[in-house]
Amino acid sequence: MSGTSETDANHPRAPSARAAVSQDSRPASPPIDRAAALAEGAPGIPVKFVYWVLGVALVVGLGGLIGEHLFSSAGLNPVATTTPRPAATTVPAATPTVPTPDRSLNSSLASFMGLSVLTPHRATPFTLTDQSSRPTPVPAQPPRVVIVTFFNAPCNDICPVVAAEIVQADADLGPAASGVEFVTVNTDPTALAQSAEAPVLSKTGLGALSNWHIVTGPLATLDAIWKAYGVSISVDKKTGLEAHNDTMAFIDGRGDLRYRATPFADESTTGTFSLPAASIATWGQGIATYAGRLISQ
Repeated sequence: MSGTSETDANHPRAPSARAAVSQDSRPASPPIDRAAALAEGAPGIPVKFVYWVLGVALVVGLGGLIGEHLFSSAGLNPVATTTPRPAATTVPAATPTVPTPDRSLNSSLASFMGLSVLTPHRATPFTLTDQSSRPTPVPAQPPRVVIVTFFNAPCNDICPVVAAEIVQADADLGPAASGVEFVTVNTDPTALAQSAEAPVLSKTGLGALSNWHIVTGPLATLDAIWKAYGVSISVDKKTGLEAHNDTMAFIDGRGDLRYRATPFADESTTGTFSLPAASIATWGQGIATYAGRLISQ
């Protein structure tokens, strides 16, 4: 009979004490209750993580604003602008073309004289002193037709030509000349005083006409008159000689400006002005004709 009992044969032997101790020394994992975990829902986001994300967003936003400012200041970030509309342009109305005067003797008196018929309007009034130291008003008192011309007393501009035309016009007017005053305004800003020996009086024949006056006055007064009647004066700084454009104004007995003519002359290389006798005669006739029309009105 063997040494093994029946009990030992039917029941296996329990593990040894050493093996039991080795297995029990590892901590046992608690069982997972999956039903309870699902009931709690998704796990919450940690508060620290939320603060961290907000901090990053704030830094990025501030950095973008600073960068945009720097780039805009440097001109690298163009700013949208509204392109202004071009201003509307108005095409000026065409200025009527003034026909070039026909200075030939075969032309009409108006064309030959470059004469314009004006809408009657009050002539700029003035009073200056004539060669006899008498105040001479324009318009004339008592009322008369006035022919206003512009040249200087030394008579070294267009004076010789216009003076001859005035003498001719006075003769052509005949008795009607008593209703006309010829007034010449001094154009020399460097010679404002009158002189009885001025060439304009002694060399032109004008000194013999009782109805002709050469008038002068303070420079400021003369300057205002020149501008009012469209006369531009210039003085050469080196030679002291003056130059001006030429005009002739016709003023009726009521004091209204009615006609404007443009005297002309031939100028030599030495600065002497002249015009053929036939042209001077035609000018005299023209002055008398238009002055006579104003007398009869």
